[in-house]
Amino acid sequence: MTGGGGAALGLQGVGYTFAGVERPAVRDVTFDVPAGRTVAVVGPTGSGKSTLAGLLVRLVDPVDGTVLMDGLDLRRLREGQVSDSAAFVAQQAFLFDDTVRGNITLGGPFSDEEVWAALRVAAADDFVSALPQGLDTHVGERGASLSGGQRQRLALARAIVRRPRLLVLDDATSAVDPAVEARILDALRSSDSPATVVVVAYRQATIALADEVVWFERGRAVARGSHAYLLGEVPGYADLVRAYSQAEGVSA
Repeated sequence: MTGGGGAALGLQGVGYTFAGVERPAVRDVTFDVPAGRTVAVVGPTGSGKSTLAGLLVRLVDPVDGTVLMDGLDLRRLREGQVSDSAAFVAQQAFLFDDTVRGNITLGGPFSDEEVWAALRVAAADDFVSALPQGLDTHVGERGASLSGGQRQRLALARAIVRRPRLLVLDDATSAVDPAVEARILDALRSSDSPATVVVVAYRQATIALADEVVWFERGRAVARGSHAYLLGEVPGYADLVRAYSQAEGVSA
């Protein structure tokens, strides 16, 4: 795999079925993501988006088809090679009963300068600076002393500090104010050597920042294009986006 910059993704006829479940969670998914691009994956609950996210970072392997990173089948990469290049941030951020620094570095050889740089991209530097002991502040069991949005931003900084070439966000900024979320995604895109970002999204503000949108229904990628294109051409997409926008008091 090439070094630096984003990773090119390719999915070829990818399918996955959970044990004991008859209907595939993901079936016959084929699309590509050029290196350095930001793609939003949108779809109703249960459409297979989170399963897809797990497949991209090899939390699970496909039952059918192939997931490629820079043209290489993820299953053929040596142990640890995927995690060296890719990072995954889930909606439910898990933090340890440790300091802010410890939760971000996880014992890795990262300087405080690198930690603060990651915190800035994750829009977490302001609140961390205001904590009683800054990076040395203990966050409590599961980050109990922090808000949901603060926990999500620390989990994001934990991923960013490792400079992944692929960053997969599974609704990982849902507890963050939309304006802050926009700031985070803009910072990810404006890097000198931006990672490829795949974000499972619901908010229109998030989707609008993506270079392209993939629309999921019943485990399949049934449409792709710009937000404006899908809004005009795919009724299910338009209905879902407008429903979330109305719930947030935003006009689609």
